[in-house]
Amino acid sequence: MRSGVLTSVHAFATDPTRGVFILAILLLFIGGSLTLFAWRAPLLKQGGLFAPISREGALVLNNLFLVSACATVFIGTLYPLALEALTGEKISVGAPFFNATFVPLFVPLLIAMPFGPLLAWKRGDLLGVAQRLVGAAGIAAIAVAVIFAMEGGGPLLVPFAIGLALYVMAGALTEIVERTGLLKVPLATAFARGRGLPRSAWGATFAHFGLGITLLGVIGETQWSLERVAELKPGQSISIRRYDLHFDGVAARQGPNYRELAAHFTVRRHGDFVGVMEPAKRSFPSRGTATTQTALMTRGVSQLYLSLGDPNPDGSLAVRLYYKPLVLLIWFGAVVMVIGGALSLSDRRLRVGAPKPARSKAALSPAE
Repeated sequence: MRSGVLTSVHAFATDPTRGVFILAILLLFIGGSLTLFAWRAPLLKQGGLFAPISREGALVLNNLFLVSACATVFIGTLYPLALEALTGEKISVGAPFFNATFVPLFVPLLIAMPFGPLLAWKRGDLLGVAQRLVGAAGIAAIAVAVIFAMEGGGPLLVPFAIGLALYVMAGALTEIVERTGLLKVPLATAFARGRGLPRSAWGATFAHFGLGITLLGVIGETQWSLERVAELKPGQSISIRRYDLHFDGVAARQGPNYRELAAHFTVRRHGDFVGVMEPAKRSFPSRGTATTQTALMTRGVSQLYLSLGDPNPDGSLAVRLYYKPLVLLIWFGAVVMVIGGALSLSDRRLRVGAPKPARSKAALSPAE
């Protein structure tokens, strides 16, 4: 769905097995979270007081923004259903609503994110942390200027978003760089210090860095993606972002329970052969249904998607071609965030409570 090949977030409704799979995921994560909370709730105790500018305050701010984001998704998803049930009126809540609600929530959250790990517990020094993040802010400013120049002016949204992603990534590395003295001590010494850091510190760095990677992927996919729609006959070509796809012809195939009309495309870039893409249309006579098999080609962290439409009476074939730059960074960033979470959970300090202080000798000696 993120690729744009599926036109609706409800496309799984035509395939019940996909709906069951999504339902199982919801039961696992939501049910598991509530079960874990019910199990651990009696052990929770009220903590000590802390100043608003502190690591605890940063965690509270993070939770407030994330809960607000979840609320917007909840409202945007269920409001059309509730309105239709009550009034019979049908409305559609799409990308404009979520863009208008998510951007004001996530921009402040992303700006504040690098501050959290650098703040002290209980009471932090906001000005001191801001000074330590000057390097990350400088990297972001340079990226904004470079992307703005490459884009030839225009709206600042894309340069600002890329600069924000790099700011999050550089800010995530700041704590590790400072704690290991990477730029001040010999590399061997910094490496030894890095090995001595708790896994929770590495986990936070990986998680925040992965979020920056995912943000880069989202920006590339939403702002730089291209789409071409054309009607081609064998021998004709379609081009997109310096990729040339030559339509060689179609072939009818018989599958186990379907008939398939497959198209053969030769992909070249700057005249050099890259590969072959074979999208297809499948029909299932027993069920009376048809499906589209989209061809996918991965180039680095970008992808090409090619899907077929219905053939025309003149022998041409409708094709839809997508170019999705940086789209794989979305998934790669998610993997990095998972690694960060696993590192944090593996830290023994977060799983085992501090040992109780030993009782005094007088308490241990038997009563006389």
